[in-house]
Amino acid sequence: MSESQVLNGQEVIDILSLAVSEGSPGTISYLAKGKWHISEILHATITGETVHVELAPSERTHNVAIQINQPVGIAIQHGFNKFIYEAAVVGFESSVNQTGTGKIVLEMPEKVEKMQRREYVRIDVPADLTVKVLFWHRGYLDGTAEVPHENYWQGRLVNLSAGGFQIEVDRRDGPNFRSGQLVGLQFTPMCYEQPVVAEAQIKHVAENAENGQVYIGAEFIGLEASSQGRRKLRRIADIVSNYQKQNSEHTEVATAAGN
Repeated sequence: MSESQVLNGQEVIDILSLAVSEGSPGTISYLAKGKWHISEILHATITGETVHVELAPSERTHNVAIQINQPVGIAIQHGFNKFIYEAAVVGFESSVNQTGTGKIVLEMPEKVEKMQRREYVRIDVPADLTVKVLFWHRGYLDGTAEVPHENYWQGRLVNLSAGGFQIEVDRRDGPNFRSGQLVGLQFTPMCYEQPVVAEAQIKHVAENAENGQVYIGAEFIGLEASSQGRRKLRRIADIVSNYQKQNSEHTEVATAAGN
């Protein structure tokens, strides 16, 4: 099982205070116009009742369509751990929606979930497994109205982490994909298990010169912003742990056979 831990009370204050004082990088994920979005943030200040976050410098020209009372998901990277919480937006300290600057004011979360960052390290799918991924076009983060030639594909899962994955597709499908594209996806980690359904943002697309196949790297989005999403995140972390265990067992068997 994934080694997650729930922080409450003073522990929540302590980790958020640390994020402020040390400038720990983080992300905010939110739903707008039916699509998940993700932006890099920094924790600016906290009070007894609120958390104030601001867009990272690289994000401050973006239009952030967040509304009052909207729930958002926050993920903080600190040390060897990632800290995740959900909170509702209670205000803005300047016009974030119009200028892309200023601070977003969140309610103080009652709890923060702690996950080990090693669960976000990509683990190869065991060599004796073929895990098919069905995925479909969900638009682009930059609002482009362009539609790919096809909008529904099948690929092979290459590796997986709690943060994202890589899939292999046929070279003919390559022109359908680009960085910043949003996709929905479904895969069954083991033949006897229920499928995982999630959304992701494509981060890079590259053709392998040796086999001519196209490899797509993507990050999961929206999993931090709801209790259902965090349950899915924990399940993905468990799948990663299981794949890692199987890989280790295969290595041990191969080593023993070679002796």
